[in-house]
Amino acid sequence: MRDCVSGIKAQSTLDTQIAGRLASGEMAIDDTALLASEIPSTGLSTVGITPNTEPFIKRAPRIARSALFGVAFVSAMFVTALGAILSFSDVEPQIDQSYELLRANLVLILLLAIYLGYRVWGTLFAAERRRTAPLLHRRFVFIFSLAALLPAIIVGSFSFSFISQNLNDIFGNDVRDNMSQASAILEDYVDQELSDLGEDISDLSSALNAQPRDILNRISLTAELQIQARVRDLDSVYILSDQGDVLARVESPYAPAFRVPTNGVLQSVVNGGVAYQKRDDLDYLIALTPLPGFANAYLYVGRGLRSESQVLSSISGIEAATLSLQNFNRKQSKMRTIFLLTLIETAFLIVMASIWLGLLLGNRIIEPLGRLITAAERVRAGDMSVRVDVGGDWGEISDLGGAFNRMTQQLDFQRHALVKEHDISEQRRQFSEAVLSGVRAGVIGLAQTGRITLVNNSAEQLLGVDGSALLDAPIDEVLSPFAAAFKKGRESILATAEDQVSFEIDGQIRNFDLRVSAYQGPREDTGWVLTFDDMTRLVAAQRHSAWREVARRIAHEIKNPLTPIQLSAERLQRKYSKEIKSDPQTFENCTQTIIRQVGSLEQMVNEFSAFARMPAPEMDNVNIQMLLEAVLFEQGVAFPQIKIYQKDKPKTELTVWADERLITQALTNVFKNAGEAVSRIAEASGDENFQGVIRAEIQEDDGQILIRIRDNGPGWPVTDRSRLLEPYVTTRESGTGLGLAIVKRIAEDHGGTLSLTDPSAGEKGACVELRLPKRSKDLPLEHAR
Repeated sequence: MRDCVSGIKAQSTLDTQIAGRLASGEMAIDDTALLASEIPSTGLSTVGITPNTEPFIKRAPRIARSALFGVAFVSAMFVTALGAILSFSDVEPQIDQSYELLRANLVLILLLAIYLGYRVWGTLFAAERRRTAPLLHRRFVFIFSLAALLPAIIVGSFSFSFISQNLNDIFGNDVRDNMSQASAILEDYVDQELSDLGEDISDLSSALNAQPRDILNRISLTAELQIQARVRDLDSVYILSDQGDVLARVESPYAPAFRVPTNGVLQSVVNGGVAYQKRDDLDYLIALTPLPGFANAYLYVGRGLRSESQVLSSISGIEAATLSLQNFNRKQSKMRTIFLLTLIETAFLIVMASIWLGLLLGNRIIEPLGRLITAAERVRAGDMSVRVDVGGDWGEISDLGGAFNRMTQQLDFQRHALVKEHDISEQRRQFSEAVLSGVRAGVIGLAQTGRITLVNNSAEQLLGVDGSALLDAPIDEVLSPFAAAFKKGRESILATAEDQVSFEIDGQIRNFDLRVSAYQGPREDTGWVLTFDDMTRLVAAQRHSAWREVARRIAHEIKNPLTPIQLSAERLQRKYSKEIKSDPQTFENCTQTIIRQVGSLEQMVNEFSAFARMPAPEMDNVNIQMLLEAVLFEQGVAFPQIKIYQKDKPKTELTVWADERLITQALTNVFKNAGEAVSRIAEASGDENFQGVIRAEIQEDDGQILIRIRDNGPGWPVTDRSRLLEPYVTTRESGTGLGLAIVKRIAEDHGGTLSLTDPSAGEKGACVELRLPKRSKDLPLEHAR
């Protein structure tokens, strides 16, 4: 008990140290597991803050982890702000950088959230049994987290929805449709200009092909090209070879730098036709066609869209607006993703900061409560000397600590008084239990209502029941034979009653002497004690003694006249049998009847005498197997029509400490009764094929020798079976009722038992079990007579 209390005190002191270190910030949140193995050397009488005396070398890894977490947290905040700033740039590479930066930062924030969740779990859940007020601490963290998370979710959701809706309104379907129509108009204008340019190049090609070849040289060709260029408003005219070399050229000041057509363009007009297009980098239209009149030559012309034209200004504006719209549509999805990432990361950072703040503030608030809880736990464990030291000005909590200290002081005084009274009561209880367990009589405690409250060991053994099954049960339901005596006691003025009852237990009739009395208490709540003794052996001994005296007197009174009666009948038979002439046969029958009945009476008298003068056993080591085999042989000769045998002979020698003559007599009586019972049923059935069987078994069972004899006779009666073991009780008309009584007497004189049982299921007949203790000559039978 002292070791148990010491263990509880050590655990309570450990709880105090953990609470103090967490509250004071001297210990990290997940350090409670490290203190589980700390065992204080002495008990504390005052609960307060325990200083952290742990070496710095052991605390360094935890300090480093906390510092690393703080640096990573600040870095995540900075990266989130930087990503949000870069996302507002018009430069697309910066937007892409912002997107990738925020994605990488989200991974960092998730790692920080996992680490913080692990530490919170270790603080509030995994180490719950070693912390004080874990539920309150949990609620602090939950409230702070909820207070930060709900506004972040609400504001973020509204902001994201608002921006998305405004973007859709500004650059909605109407704007896209208008821009599409403007682009279509622009394309139609450019197509028309290209068509005109195509007609001009075709006319120019026809004109050049119509000129005589012999008068055309480079100079005259150039001059012709200048005339045609002015007439047709062309900014540039070129004659190219199939290799792309310029054979002749005419360029106006507005013409851009010459650009050789690609091989694909040249090949597209080899077989005729016109190829024309608009240069993407300039507002300039070009066209290409072959010159059939010139060997492997092509006509290449260009015309610019005039800057003084109002259409050109509109075309430039439409192109710029279309390009801006396309760029925005391409960036819109990524901008939304960046904005969503920014909101999520900001919400995560705010929640993590709130959880961290909740832990720190929770420690500060729970510190005095933790001291009080730890002190209360120590009081619950039985340490009434504990006092709460609430340092600082905590207001009502300090008042609560003072009230707690006054309460524990008063409880300490009362506890000492109660312990003293308890010790006295415990001594009385132990004395009463020792008395109850030591007495041989059965004792049952009863409430006023008859409910059983106490059953001693002797009562369990005498009744053959489990005492726990009787507790709290009404006596009239579980021990109805005792209920009448209890009722008499309650109705008696003297509150006491005595009675004798008999009932069957384990197949045997048991006789009990009862006494019911009340013990001191109010009449309406009086307790009752029922004591009883097993008088079965005493009653049986008295009955046997009486029957032995009767048998002795009957044998004495009857045996004396039997001899002269028998002699007189024999003399009459010898002397007068020849002289009687009128009816000699009747005379012979009468004398024979007298002689036969006298013999039967003499045999009965001998049995009475044997029962009355049972000799004391002369003990010795007896081989019970050999003795059984001899009896089996004798009974086989006496009852040849019955199959008498032994089943499963033991492989080892079985020896008992017994009187060989008395054991032989007991076994002979059992086999004789079985043989006569089987013969009677064979005669009564009239079945010539009926085979009587008597089977014997012998084995060692729980330190005893068990001899079991079974037959297929009529069996035992269902009621009053145990009375067959009493003297002069028999079911046969001609029986004396002494056979089984003698066997029982012999078994009891050897410290054994005799039982009348039924055979196994499916078998008919009777079974007798004779148990003899297996003793050596070094352990003589205590009650052998």
